[in-house]
Amino acid sequence: MIKPIALAALLALSAGADAQTRSGGLAGLLGGALPNVASASAGNAAGLLGYCVKNNVLSGANAATVLGNLTGKPGVATSDGFAAGQAGTLDTGRGAGLSLDALKGQAKTKVCDLVLKRAKAFL
Repeated sequence: MIKPIALAALLALSAGADAQTRSGGLAGLLGGALPNVASASAGNAAGLLGYCVKNNVLSGANAATVLGNLTGKPGVATSDGFAAGQAGTLDTGRGAGLSLDALKGQAKTKVCDLVLKRAKAFL
């Protein structure tokens, strides 16, 4: 079950995430809102991808390959966004972050899937 504070944060982040909310059952679990990962920088996406792999939310060669390729780009692995992502924080671009630690099960998996797609867009 998602904690009320996490749910409120997700709802607040839903602006601009219309395409993401149409992506399936998770949107229904969160009242139609998903965090907008489109605001994540290359560094933040790479760090989050590392977090998702390390915590066994994502697995497989695809995620590892994308992570390796993205962290190989200049400045990505040394950015502040990368460090925040490795700690599980999605930089929302609004001065605050969303901790993936606050999400459980299917919600965390879906966000990690969205992060993987975002990371691929930087390659």
